[in-house]
Parts: sequence; structure tokens; C-alpha cells
Amino acid sequence: MKKNILIAVISVIVIIFVFSTGLWVGINFDSLKGDLLNTDRSDTSAVDDTFNLDAFKEVWKLISANSLVEKSNRAIVEAGLEGMLSVLDDRYAEYFTAEEYSKIMEAYSGTTSGIGVVVTLNEEGQVLVIRILEDAPAYGAGIMEGDIIVEVDDIEIKDMELENVVAMIKGKEGTGVSLKIFRPSEDKILETDVTRARFYIPNLISDIFEGDIGYVWYYDFQVNGATQLDKEIQKLIDDGASGLILDLRNNPGGTWDDAIEVCDLFINEGIISTIEGRNDNKVRTDEFVAREGKYTEIPLVVLINSFSASASELVAGALKDSGRATLVGETSYGKGVIQGLYELSDGSGIKFTTAKYFLPSGASVEGVGVKPDIMIELKEDDTEDVQLARAIEELNILISEIE
Repeated sequence: MKKNILIAVISVIVIIFVFSTGLWVGINFDSLKGDLLNTDRSDTSAVDDTFNLDAFKEVWKLISANSLVEKSNRAIVEAGLEGMLSVLDDRYAEYFTAEEYSKIMEAYSGTTSGIGVVVTLNEEGQVLVIRILEDAPAYGAGIMEGDIIVEVDDIEIKDMELENVVAMIKGKEGTGVSLKIFRPSEDKILETDVTRARFYIPNLISDIFEGDIGYVWYYDFQVNGATQLDKEIQKLIDDGASGLILDLRNNPGGTWDDAIEVCDLFINEGIISTIEGRNDNKVRTDEFVAREGKYTEIPLVVLINSFSASASELVAGALKDSGRATLVGETSYGKGVIQGLYELSDGSGIKFTTAKYFLPSGASVEGVGVKPDIMIELKEDDTEDVQLARAIEELNILISEIE
């Protein structure tokens, strides 16, 4: 696998999952989500009673009625919410509009609305289709890998930012988008109208190398993601894989439950992680203990790099601490805290740090990351994926030791 191909796909995943869905880098405290959302928001027992909350409303009304710079009530309230989050000195704290929050929830579900193409910029700066998602609208419309998108809704997209092109192609389920496409293989221009639909976004890519090396690039932790991973691993084994490479490079994180469930596939017993935080005005500690795993014997190598964050670090660190996997690559990002996600009454939402997590060894990755067993740096001038090559080499050694 050439590095430039890897980078192209990575750029697409970042655009699709970060730009289009607003997915943040981190782990959601999903196991406690029900408790968090059921917390009585009218409870002000923890608020300093020397401060009258009515003052907040008074300031709001005074600004709204008398400020020389006129602002809408929504703008004032949103600024107030952002101000409350800013006092936490929490770099992960954020306010989401109702539209943004809805897209985050959509990302967790692993679905989106669009036409189902994966695109990148080629060397000439053209928007190149590098993947068609099966059963998505683009597949039915006859769009093919290698096609170059020239126009979207009669707007020429030459020299346009890729993020903007993606935003133009995506849209509400049931709406249409017109595309003009150049197909190099046939040297002709095609025009097609595609109706957008809702479809599942795969959170992994798999392959088999050298006949028996199973490979899975797991690039997003989402609801039921581990279930999809389970199916893919079984398929690889059925196709002859004797060992597995789990690639967590450039994986920014996702849902907490999915990270635990991924670990559960490979570990039989012991603590996967411990979390310490606050919930409903109480300090809380939880241990997540492994259940009986399904793939506890297959040789396993995990790839990580400096963009492997949060849920990726939990999985990599837990598999390393348990002695279940050999880690290859670079030291991971170093995010050892967890954010709670709260939906507000108007459909908007906020997130802020509610807990920190620890690996089975008791170590925190916050600020230090997870160090691989075998450090391999991928350099800018590398024409081949040297990290993947070393992972294959190590996996072959592990396979040979059990034969």
C-alpha cells in the first residue's frame, strides 16, 4: 500500500466524518449518557447560593433592549452558554447548534444523507471519485471509481476547496443533485441526476495481504462498530487469514462503548479500563471488565500514529497492557479524558470533560500517549507504507511461532 494512497483516503475520511458530520476528536462518556440526560437540570444545589441566577436574565434583557450593537436573543443566549463553558478552561468544551448536534447524533449512528461517494483531489486538483459505497445512490446512478466530478448543480468546481464540494454534494434525504462527470476510461463527459438518500457509512476497510495476513483499517468508533468489525474479521478468517493487523492510524476516536466492545473481541478477562469522573454532583468510578472474547488466539498487530486519539488509544493501550497485541508505529496523540454530551431543550447541545480514563496498568495516556512496542516513523519522502510493511513482518513472526 503506497503512502500517497493512504493519505488520499485519510483526507477523505476526515472530510466525511469531521466536516460533514461534525464528529469531534474524543470519546463520548456513552455508558453514562442515560444517567446524564436524566439528571434534573433544575437542580441548583451545587451552585454558589451567593449568586442570584436571575442576574443572568437581567443582563440578557438589558443587552437586548439597550445595547447600541443590536443582537438577537438567540445570539445573546448562545454567547452566554459559550461563556459558561469557557470558564471550565476545558479545551474540549463546546456548544453545538441544533443542526450541529443533530449531525453529531447522525455520526454516532453511522449513517448520513448524500449520494455515497468517497472523493479526493488528484495531482491536477480535480475531484476524483476513489470509492463508491455499495447500495448508495451513486452506485445505482452508475458513477464509477476513477470518475472526475466537473460540475455540481451546474456550478464548475475547478479550484474549489474539497470541503466545499463535499458540502454541495451532500444534502437532505430525498433531494436531488446534478453532476457533470468526466470519465477518463471512456474519454467522455456524462451528466446524471442523483437523488440523495440515507445510508450506512462503513467505519472500516479490509484486505488480505500475502494470502494470509488479514488487514482492517478501523477509522471510526461508532454505535455497533464492533459488530461490523466482528463480521469483517470472521470473513477474513474464512478467506484464509492466519493473523490480523488492526490499523488505528488517524482514527480520532468516537463512542466509548464501541471502544470497549472492540477490546472485548480480543480479550478474555481482566480490566479493560477504569474511569473516574463526576456525575449528578457525585464522584464516580467505574471499571470495565472484559467478557469472553471471540478472537483471543489469532496473532494480532495494532498500528498507531500521532493522530490515533482517545478511543484508539484506549484500545491500543488495553491490548498492549494485556499482552494481547504488538503495537507498531508512532506514539499516539495523548488524550486521556472523556467528554459528556448533553442535549438541551431546544435541540442544541454541549459537551465538556466529565471524566478521565486509565489503561489496565493504571496508566493515563493524557499528554503522553501510548508508545508502540516497535517505533517506526512514516516520513514525508517515503514512497511505501513502511509502518504497514513492518506490521506485516511482525505478524508473520507471530504466525510462525504458533505453526
